[in-house]
Amino acid sequence: MIQPNDVDKVENEDWEEFKKRAMQDELYYSGSGDMLDTAEGRAKFCRLNESGLFRKPDPVYPNYNIYVFNNKGEGMVVKRRSRVDPTLMEDVEFNADGVEISKSFEPA
Repeated sequence: MIQPNDVDKVENEDWEEFKKRAMQDELYYSGSGDMLDTAEGRAKFCRLNESGLFRKPDPVYPNYNIYVFNNKGEGMVVKRRSRVDPTLMEDVEFNADGVEISKSFEPA
């Protein structure tokens, strides 16, 4: 399983191999239809991963990241560039069951 900040430990020459391995991990965010897009998937992500910060490339906005602040078994916050207004960051808080409990925006 990919751990928080594993991406920071990868040497440049090993990057392509790391991406191939990461994309096989069911917890890896790969775009629309990904497990973070469903309540069941978010609950599983929250339950299986340790508390920490997960950073993954945003498939919608190249050169930007999606951040998942996970509190194991308690909930998570997903922070990413807004799909409605790219000048804003969207922060969505979910409970342990993967249900949205709040949404806020901040300047990007």
